[in-house]
Amino acid sequence: MRRLLLGLVAPLTLASLVASTELAAQTRVKRYDVTKETDYGIVYRLPETQLSFVLDVREQHYQPGSLAAYADKYLGRRVEGEPQHSYRLESARAVLTGIPDETQQFLIAFDRKTVAPFVLLTDKGILYSINGSEELPADQAQQIPLTQLRSEQLPDQTAPALPREYSQAGTRASRAEIAANYLYELRESSMNVLTGAVDNMPKDGESMRLVLDRLRHEEARTLRLFAGDTTQRLVAHRIDYLPTGEDLEAYTLARFSPSLGLLEPSDLRGTPITLSIKALERADELDEKAERRHEKQLEHSIVYCRPGLALVRLSWEGKTLLQEKVPLTQLGALQALAPKMLNLNQGKTTSIYLDTRTGAVRQIKQE
Repeated sequence: MRRLLLGLVAPLTLASLVASTELAAQTRVKRYDVTKETDYGIVYRLPETQLSFVLDVREQHYQPGSLAAYADKYLGRRVEGEPQHSYRLESARAVLTGIPDETQQFLIAFDRKTVAPFVLLTDKGILYSINGSEELPADQAQQIPLTQLRSEQLPDQTAPALPREYSQAGTRASRAEIAANYLYELRESSMNVLTGAVDNMPKDGESMRLVLDRLRHEEARTLRLFAGDTTQRLVAHRIDYLPTGEDLEAYTLARFSPSLGLLEPSDLRGTPITLSIKALERADELDEKAERRHEKQLEHSIVYCRPGLALVRLSWEGKTLLQEKVPLTQLGALQALAPKMLNLNQGKTTSIYLDTRTGAVRQIKQE
């Protein structure tokens, strides 16, 4: 059996990933017609399966208010007086992509009587279909983010309408006392409206709602002076890894720190995010005689791959972030499809579809 992958290819560095907010180019296919000029043949490549891990990290940033030091005295609560950053691993997912295997290049030789012969190749030269439609399935055409940001809604940054004495106060302690008194007055006003203990009550429910909303918004703006703001965003980081076809145990794919976020594998400030790959189904090894017979079968055939199956696990600090079974070209073997399959029924077109991520035959049908 010919190996579909030789040697280990290291994953991309995190620095090159997290510095970019662009999306990876979407996979597209292009039609190539088989004509006399091409000697009724088309050269194509088979893929090797790449694993793209997308890690969703929630970043949280706390910025203390200008009066944070007085929150304990006037509000009875302690708040942090220094800015803080924290990170949390929310989820992980694996996406399969196909990259061209330069060692697996083949020629499709068409019979001149084949009906409407043409092929569809990806922009990397990987075979997608023979005589098939130009629509690439969503799972094969999807875009995978290099780094994708999803920002949360920011808090109201409007300053509260504090009394004139606040701006005239000479010390921060004095301003804190004035702001605290204003805050308690707002809370008392809200309670008075709710209980009806005001001279001019709102005339209807909608008017009451508007009054209470204004009071609560003003209260929140004032409270920000003491409690500060906490903002967060969700960032999707992508890390690519190309399996070798051998089992992998506790390989450090990246590192993570709750205070620093996602880090390079060599950065010891974080604890390892480890990758394990265990083969569940692997192509049988062939002896020398069987290998020669197999090679001869491939010579005048449409060559595809029957992938193997692997269990992929991603872990961090004893917690399993991801575990799933995935097909891998690197565990499979090349197979031969007879060219006569293209002429099953005279007058009809036989279409063959391959998976551009694994090289497997997805479908053979009359169109």
